[in-house]
Parts: sequence; structure tokens; C-alpha cells
Amino acid sequence: MTGVTAAAYVVASALFTTGGVLLLRRALVDVEELSPTSVRALFGEPGFLIGFVLYALSFLTWLLALRRYEAVAIFPAFVGAGYAGVVLGGWLFLGETLTASRVVGAAVILLGIGLVAR
Repeated sequence: MTGVTAAAYVVASALFTTGGVLLLRRALVDVEELSPTSVRALFGEPGFLIGFVLYALSFLTWLLALRRYEAVAIFPAFVGAGYAGVVLGGWLFLGETLTASRVVGAAVILLGIGLVAR
């Protein structure tokens, strides 16, 4: 997996995934139980809808990349970059805990992406 196109897919997916997960998490934080009624109510929440669309776009980006690159090369990049984005975004925008082990783990994952991509 090399090239600008592969990197663009990974960056786009990471941004879509991170934005989607953070908005979905924010929308779900006060939902005590998922039921048909609560799910219907969530579809009336703009943050939930935008998060849903962003997450769907990340899946579409995955499909576009999967048709061009080997799964064993592109999958770790997508998952790892998404994880690193959620760790950072969760800390910045949701006030989630950013421990040293999460920072080191995200760094190791990003380094691993570079190794697998070769």
C-alpha cells in the first residue's frame, strides 16, 4: 500500500470515523437503554444524524479503498488511524481520559501502520 491515493483514503476514513464516533457517543451519552422508542428519538437528533452519516461515509471510503488495495495492507491502516483519531478526539472534544498507555498505544499503532504499508 503506497501512494498519495492510499494515504488520502486512510486520512478521509480516519476523519469520517472519528467525527462519526464522537458525535454518536455524544448523542448516546444520556440514553439509558436502547429501545425502539429511544432509537426513533435519536434519529431526530442532528448530532446523531450527522454522526451516522459520517460513519456511513467512512464505510464507503473503506469500500473504495478495498477494491484497490490488499486487505492485509489497507485494513490495519484504516483501523489504526481511526483508533488514534478517536483517542485524540475523545480527549479533546468529549473530555475522555488520555492516559500515557493510550498515547503510547496509539503511537505504536501508527508506527505499525508504517511497517505494514511497506
